[in-house]
Amino acid sequence: MPQSSALILGGSAHWEHNFRLYVEALKAVTKWFFALDHQNYARWMLIHIRDMESLPPSIRKEFEEHGNWVVNKTNNRFSAMPIDQAHEQNNEFVEGSGGAIGLTENPSAFRKWMVSGPEQARLLEEFERVYLSN
Repeated sequence: MPQSSALILGGSAHWEHNFRLYVEALKAVTKWFFALDHQNYARWMLIHIRDMESLPPSIRKEFEEHGNWVVNKTNNRFSAMPIDQAHEQNNEFVEGSGGAIGLTENPSAFRKWMVSGPEQARLLEEFERVYLSN
């Protein structure tokens, strides 16, 4: 399978909530990691694939039948994204242009940000959806 096709399959798997396709895309792209001598990616991808294929039945069912391995940030079709990507977007949204540098130097501020950050992101997203969308 061409490299570009393997990457497109991975994206499609996320957008379509298709866990089986995700695992197949991982297998396809892993060959390229070996071929291009990306040793760490190649080794860890094999472990990740093994972990995904040996999930407990209850978790595998949630992933395969209900698509609960990705996050939808909108109600649009094909808008699902990996959970870590959604998490990074929420962090960026809450941090703003100044970033988190000041937070790391102030333990009290950092603790408050860790507790309130996700809720702030949710509230801002809800506000934008209700009041700023077309």
